[in-house]
Amino acid sequence: MHAAVLSFPVNQDIQKFIDASVHDIISARYAHQPFGAFGKCAMYAIVGAQVLTLLTGRQCEAVCGGQIMDCGGGRSMIIAPGRQEIRQARHLSDLRMYHCWIQVYLPDEVVFDPVVVDFSTRYDPQSAALFKIDFSAELQRDFIWCRLSDFDKPIPASLEAMHQRSGQRPAWLWRDARCEALLKQFQQDNAAQFAAITSAVLLNFVHRVETAMADSTTTSTTTSTSTLVAPAASEYSF
Repeated sequence: MHAAVLSFPVNQDIQKFIDASVHDIISARYAHQPFGAFGKCAMYAIVGAQVLTLLTGRQCEAVCGGQIMDCGGGRSMIIAPGRQEIRQARHLSDLRMYHCWIQVYLPDEVVFDPVVVDFSTRYDPQSAALFKIDFSAELQRDFIWCRLSDFDKPIPASLEAMHQRSGQRPAWLWRDARCEALLKQFQQDNAAQFAAITSAVLLNFVHRVETAMADSTTTSTTTSTSTLVAPAASEYSF
């Protein structure tokens, strides 16, 4: 068993390095397709979970279900498969609408509130455009790294009739057992492919960290001070 190189909380700069590495490798893989890696949240979740597990030694799981996506300005939309669609699906590709993300479990915490990581939120504007919904620029972000409890919000009145799991919490992000079975099948059927992609991501990540360290060393040698300053608490997240 290898030793973990990262621990929680993870520095925000490191979060950005991981996200950039995951995105670089996956987006390059689908660069020849008309929409690139748009719609590949399963790939982002599976690879991201494997990368985080190797780096942190924590239980990082790719999960699948549905979500309510905030588009800003009071606009929102649901990304989730219908009940009949779920029952009839035999493969993940049979589902037209679903969402995948990563949950990280920290067993040493008293309250169950997994860390949620999603490296595919950079495509939210494209998802909204697909349904002809305006997406506010201030909500655009490459990835999210937060807590599951952050999604425990009231369902927008405009979506109440379409939301099939309004009794579950958290309301804006929910897992579906059948969807996750299809996700796991997809992961198992392509295990070698995911292992190769994960290795490429880790190499990319190491290169980014080494480059940042080299740049930092170069900068420090050109300044008149050699005092080491500890990062402020605000530089850390979950």
